[in-house]
Amino acid sequence: MTAFARINTRQDAEQGAIWHVEFDSEPLFHEEKPIEMDFLGLESDVGRRAAAAMVRKMDKKSKGKRKAASLSVQEMIDTAEDSEQARAEFYSKLCTGWRGVTYIEDKDLDDPEAEPVPMEFSQANAAKLFSTRSWLLVGIDDFLGDKSNFLREIVGS
Repeated sequence: MTAFARINTRQDAEQGAIWHVEFDSEPLFHEEKPIEMDFLGLESDVGRRAAAAMVRKMDKKSKGKRKAASLSVQEMIDTAEDSEQARAEFYSKLCTGWRGVTYIEDKDLDDPEAEPVPMEFSQANAAKLFSTRSWLLVGIDDFLGDKSNFLREIVGS
């Protein structure tokens, strides 16, 4: 049983958690090792600051006038792309490392001769990866949204 008074989700979010990357509910591997990404939780200091920055950026872009009913189809598409880019940047700020991530440049994706290369972790590479491989955002959404991924074991509960 968990001791109510000892639950501290902000502290747990600061400790971070490891996401075993999945696609279509299947865990992914590179050279038989899990592809893993390390994330701080949404309630961490970094998470709260990144969320505030994302909201400010989206508000500034919309100039407070974005109402779906008044947007053209192209404006809706542009808005969705802006939102996806903002999420990619947001998640890159929460990502603190990874293992087993490889990359192929977009221009080479359809080339069967193109070989994936290991992608070294950096905030810039995380932003690049998340903005060019939007399928990752769905899994990251699910992972970060599940607070149980960040709960530590409470001693004395």
